[in-house]
Amino acid sequence: MAVPMSADKGSATAPAVSVVMPSMNQVIFLADAVRSVLTQEGPATELVVMDGGSDDGSQALLADLAKEFPGRLRWASGPDNGPAEAVNEAVRRTRAPLVGWLNSDDLYTPGAVARAAAHLASHPDHVMVYGHGDHVDGEGAFIERYPSRTPTAYLSEWVDGCHICQPTAFFRRAAFDAVGGLDSGFRASFDYELWLRLFKAYPKGVGFINEVQACSRLHAGSITTRFRERVAFEGMEVVRRHLGPAPAHWLLTHVDELCAIHPFLPGGLSLRARCEVLAARAAPYLDSEGIGFLHRRLATDPRLALATETVHVGVHADGWAGPSLDIRVQQGPAPVREIRLGCRQQTPGGGRRLTIGIVTPDGKADELRVDGNGAFELVLPVADRRPGARSVLRVYTEGGFVPALVEPSADRRELAFRVESCRVMG
Repeated sequence: MAVPMSADKGSATAPAVSVVMPSMNQVIFLADAVRSVLTQEGPATELVVMDGGSDDGSQALLADLAKEFPGRLRWASGPDNGPAEAVNEAVRRTRAPLVGWLNSDDLYTPGAVARAAAHLASHPDHVMVYGHGDHVDGEGAFIERYPSRTPTAYLSEWVDGCHICQPTAFFRRAAFDAVGGLDSGFRASFDYELWLRLFKAYPKGVGFINEVQACSRLHAGSITTRFRERVAFEGMEVVRRHLGPAPAHWLLTHVDELCAIHPFLPGGLSLRARCEVLAARAAPYLDSEGIGFLHRRLATDPRLALATETVHVGVHADGWAGPSLDIRVQQGPAPVREIRLGCRQQTPGGGRRLTIGIVTPDGKADELRVDGNGAFELVLPVADRRPGARSVLRVYTEGGFVPALVEPSADRRELAFRVESCRVMG
């Protein structure tokens, strides 16, 4: 049942900044996100939360938080058409001329609101400002710095991806309204598309704060993690709409993601067939050069050549195995009893002694020594042959090399051997 917007209890000070927060079943993160907004020092700030009808206790928590921050937290809950629509509706309900946008699993850093408000007050010609963002995990531990670029970057550089960590952005509501708000036809790349419209409408109207303004969580339930295929195709659509043909790397990045989980995917397709279907879907967003490049890459990718519907060999995109190699098995109607990998030691300047250990999920181990360059075979038994059973077989290697240390190369990967063939034995 839809819950109407909670009543304003009449805050003593009209807000100078409104923060909007879309939310759906994020109760484990919600309180921290809300408090990261409403415990900020500086300008009077309100928070408007649009909950999409959560069934995880979010509504009760929001009611309690509204009591904790009387007059500063307003919220509503009910079905919507996705997060873009929720943000648009939240912005319509704001009362301040400056708006921040924080997802319910993200966090502001201390001082973020004050820094953004001060920047926009001192730069009346700017309609938006953003800063650095950190990716953190579900527990809030640092993962990496978001690859932000300053507003001085050429618009053409946006073909490679979004330069703005979304929760770091604050904008003038008038500018948001002027460009039409978020396009709710997008389910993953609506922020990327909005930033491009704002940059095009106000080419000198975006500022940058050289501070970490927010932490963006990467966890199993986030949009970016759950909808990787949608992210790739919507990203290409945004590029095609605003900048011209999209680079093929948008889809190749998704191919890397598929390689990381195949064959633990529904559909019963080989990895190559799956990628060829995606390449056909990507063609309208690419130019002829990009289409040709994409097909050449897929045709020569050893990961696709080695994979079957039931087995994936976790080599690099050039066929080299690292010091730890995973072979994933998803049993189908015909049981996989054994996997035979045709391998080759190919160390520049002459071979080395490789000590290769094979460990199966049932704890059995085997060891093989390879002396010098040349071909050899790895035989991996698969113990669990029940239909649908999943197994991960691991191969560990000692005695590999780093190309940059033995030949003129910038390649600093630790490599062991190449995998040239994969035979699945029933």
